Amino acid sequence: MTDDQQKSAMANARTLLNLSRRGFMAGAAVLGAGVAAAGTSIISPAAAQDFVVPKTGKKVRVGLGLNYGPFNQPWRRGCWQLLKTVVDLGGEPVTVRGTPSKQSEQDSARALLDRNIDVLVLGIYSLESETAFIADEAKKRGIKTVGFAVPVKDSPFVSEDTYATGMTLAYYVQNYFGRQGTFVQTAESKGFYTPFDQEADQFEMMAKYEPRMKVLPFMSGSVSTSDQISKGRENILSLLQANPQPGSISGIISWWWPLTIGAGQALQQMNRTDVKIFNHYFSDQLLQDMAAGTYPIVFSTDVPWHTMGARVGEMAMAMGRDVAVKPEMYRVPVTSIVQSQAKDALAEVQEMDKQAIAFLKQFGG
Repeated sequence: MTDDQQKSAMANARTLLNLSRRGFMAGAAVLGAGVAAAGTSIISPAAAQDFVVPKTGKKVRVGLGLNYGPFNQPWRRGCWQLLKTVVDLGGEPVTVRGTPSKQSEQDSARALLDRNIDVLVLGIYSLESETAFIADEAKKRGIKTVGFAVPVKDSPFVSEDTYATGMTLAYYVQNYFGRQGTFVQTAESKGFYTPFDQEADQFEMMAKYEPRMKVLPFMSGSVSTSDQISKGRENILSLLQANPQPGSISGIISWWWPLTIGAGQALQQMNRTDVKIFNHYFSDQLLQDMAAGTYPIVFSTDVPWHTMGARVGEMAMAMGRDVAVKPEMYRVPVTSIVQSQAKDALAEVQEMDKQAIAFLKQFGG
């Protein structure tokens, strides 16, 4: 498929979903003071509401667990914009450093309850049922709660539109291959990060209605505290050894960028040029390899975590200053690129990561 055809397929996928591409940086300097200008454009139409963060008021203390790891660059960008928004609006961040797991983020949240905070941010792994006891305890102490990428009991939250992400990637794959071929999906272990499970389910459901599409059993890619690049390589080497014939595998659908890199390494090692890779989530390394054509990564979706974090920060500050924010879902748009757009996306991501690292350093990040 030519580059023009790839872009056409991507545009078709977005049209079917009524999605529009917006600049990944969203005007970047980034969303700090400018997030208010985005207004309700990043809110789900079904949950659209206006609230204004008072410019003056008490010094709101916002608690956030910094539980990201070395692979979680998108999450780090979200934490950066969340805390930067709090600071820009006159609040005070209170943080606890942890690791990327449900247990660690719940431990961090419980520790934050004892830090004299006004608002607690909960996310990103633990589901509503898993943090309900923390939300209840916060309520008893007069602490308000908001969800960062996950629902939280009786609270507003901002999240990725997971099924729209799954549809965007699935439509692109279907158009690219003419709705035929054999595919395999990989992501972190089932149950570890729910959006990956939902997106994989969405792709499989859409393929189910295409009689010439076949989806092989899901390949588990371990968890964020493991060497997931190696795991991705091992998984795809096993897949290729079991399917040595050219054309036996059409595409690899990787919902997590380290597994994408591992898959690309496996393709190189086995000298397989007939398999294409479709990725979810940007990182510096992923975009460098995609822009250089190191691996056959033809398309990638992403979540604008910086937008999500800024909106959560606004919510937290509004709630901390006693503004009513309805307990509804706000969702951020789907970002996607083809291979020829990776270079520009890389420059944007590198600039954001540079700012994020410098800013979060003062908070233990």
